[in-house]
Amino acid sequence: MRGVQHPVGPQSEAVYWRRRAALVAAVVVVLVLLIWVVARALGGGSGTPAAQTAASQPSISINPSWTDTVWDEPTPTPSSTTPVTATPTAASGSPSGSASAGPSASASATPTPTPSAAACQLAQLRSTVQAPSRVATRGSTVTFTVTVTNQGAACVWNLKTLPVEVTVDSGSDRIWSTGDCAAWAPKGSHEVALGKSASVTVKWPTKRSASGSCSLSKEQLGTGTYVASAQVKGGATRQYVMQLTD
Repeated sequence: MRGVQHPVGPQSEAVYWRRRAALVAAVVVVLVLLIWVVARALGGGSGTPAAQTAASQPSISINPSWTDTVWDEPTPTPSSTTPVTATPTAASGSPSGSASAGPSASASATPTPTPSAAACQLAQLRSTVQAPSRVATRGSTVTFTVTVTNQGAACVWNLKTLPVEVTVDSGSDRIWSTGDCAAWAPKGSHEVALGKSASVTVKWPTKRSASGSCSLSKEQLGTGTYVASAQVKGGATRQYVMQLTD
């Protein structure tokens, strides 16, 4: 014990204590280095515990399609919020957009009414009368076609104001007429453009009639020449000559 507490040797006691202190320090350094190497080997080469914790957390990749989540943006406070004024557009129904376009679109979609044509005047109508054949047999029905051609502006030919009358004569003998019975006269109205024509038909049963009566005579007409005269309310008379045979 004396050698440990009081070193013995050719040199002074202080020299031996300094040597012992240096040896102890070297041993401590070696132990610290050994502990550090072992700790690093056990920790997998990672640094601080904080680094290990961060490395163990899963990484998150931001998907641009997540439009309902704001990433890493501070929540605005009332004092830092800048008011944003929205600019009206046509899609938002602003006065300069669809609101003003509505009435104009409706107006353009509404067709412009065409004014009604005026009534035809007698002077602008030229009439003709025809039949399917110039020969008919007694007891048959002959159909006369009266046609008017408009030589003026477009108009409406109203048969109530401009009626057609067809009369059949044989020489000086008056045989039959639509003027004898209103039911035999054509009716209605026709719109006639400039240069166009409109036609009506009148049927003659090859019988004799009397003025003011819708009854037909039972007398059989003789064979011979008969003339149909067509007139539009006192206008020019147009004639059609035919033969009545057995």
